[in-house]
Amino acid sequence: MEKFFKKHDLIKVSGIMVLLTVLLTWLIPYGYFSGSEMVVQDITRVGLTSFFQYGLLGVYYFTVLVTFLLVLGGFYQVLGKTLGYQKLVKNVSSKLKGKEVVTVLVSMFVFAALTSVTNEYFPLLVFMPFVVTVLSRIKVDKISAFCATFGGLLIGTIGGTYGAKVVGFINTTLGTSVKTFIGAKIALFVLAYICLAVFTARRVKHVAKSADESYDKFEVADPGRKSAKVWPYVVCGCLIFVTTVLAYMPWDTFGVTAFESATKWVNELSIAGVPIISYICGEFVAFGTWDIFTIQFVLLFATLLIHWFGRVKFDDVVDSFGEGFAKMAPVVIVLLFVYLILEFAVMFPVIPVIVDWFATISEKFNVVWNSIAIFITSLFGVEMQYVMSLSGTYYAAMFAGSTKVLAIIYQAMFGLVSFFAPSSAILMIGLSYLDIPYKDWMKYIWKFLVAMLLVIIIVLIIVA
Repeated sequence: MEKFFKKHDLIKVSGIMVLLTVLLTWLIPYGYFSGSEMVVQDITRVGLTSFFQYGLLGVYYFTVLVTFLLVLGGFYQVLGKTLGYQKLVKNVSSKLKGKEVVTVLVSMFVFAALTSVTNEYFPLLVFMPFVVTVLSRIKVDKISAFCATFGGLLIGTIGGTYGAKVVGFINTTLGTSVKTFIGAKIALFVLAYICLAVFTARRVKHVAKSADESYDKFEVADPGRKSAKVWPYVVCGCLIFVTTVLAYMPWDTFGVTAFESATKWVNELSIAGVPIISYICGEFVAFGTWDIFTIQFVLLFATLLIHWFGRVKFDDVVDSFGEGFAKMAPVVIVLLFVYLILEFAVMFPVIPVIVDWFATISEKFNVVWNSIAIFITSLFGVEMQYVMSLSGTYYAAMFAGSTKVLAIIYQAMFGLVSFFAPSSAILMIGLSYLDIPYKDWMKYIWKFLVAMLLVIIIVLIIVA
């Protein structure tokens, strides 16, 4: 068992967080908010039956994330078998050799900027395997590779501006808007990026990847001097990138209706009164309203194109998908542990009671006490929508005059927690994917956390 947890320390730390969540249900009574009133009932404990029941239900509740990670693994495993993709990776890596710092910082910024404005950040994982493969080829160490990819997503979380995944749920619950303290949100984004960029640039310069260190799950073979057409893979990659970005942009927020109108026209296009396209293809979904299932269809369709035009046998496609599933299985297991924390926190709500304790210490709205309460909520909420469901409606009713400040507190606390908590889905997926021990990550990131805590304190002093 000791060897298992040493090898799979992410399961250990997330498991400890799960047990802590369970323990709280034995110590703190069940509670929920009715407007600004706290309703406290009896203690409802998580027993053995409930523990395993909710553990299995996690696969059901979060099927979309499980299938997304598995399909992503299968797609890249198939892609890695093609000579054209191998050649593409080799060509890109050779051009970026000697430009490691710039590559890492540009990658970090692109992922951060997209996360800050898009409706859903999980689809951005579509590009991670390719970027990680290139970073591994140019000898960037795995913690720096994490910062260049998943670290960018975390920056976009703490510095969210228009994205519905974080800012959208805050605004919907608190009645604020994207313009609420937009300067403070941009400041959080810029300062978080600068801090992580400085630490990461120094690391890239002084820490090179060891020759025997392999962190790329989908490492591709060297094509050598074999000839292959690279341009189809470049075109395909660009199309997937453009499609993903357009599909998850908050066009409604920007006041853009062209995609919705165009999609409606295509779906209603009729021949002799028959909507032939809708009958044959089904109804298309407008850009800006895609969910995580939809991007999986894109990956599956791209896999079929690889099979048809990349000269990959169907048997090899099936076998490769199985291999890709196996490579992503450890990531999926860690993900399910993370969401098990959420299940217990939501199904056995003791967090609202803790929130009420801090919120009522002072008769008036107090930034410090409520920041602590929201910090604790973020530790167990996993995603912003659940953080808001645990305490957001309560704050909206109880401190209606302070919702603008609360919007910044929620975003800052949730973003800060996302960088280190075992309940952070993006963090744990990234650490598992790159095989980074949790203690190694904390040893690296603690200085950044201290710096960002000081930044948050200054920002809250200004907005409060």
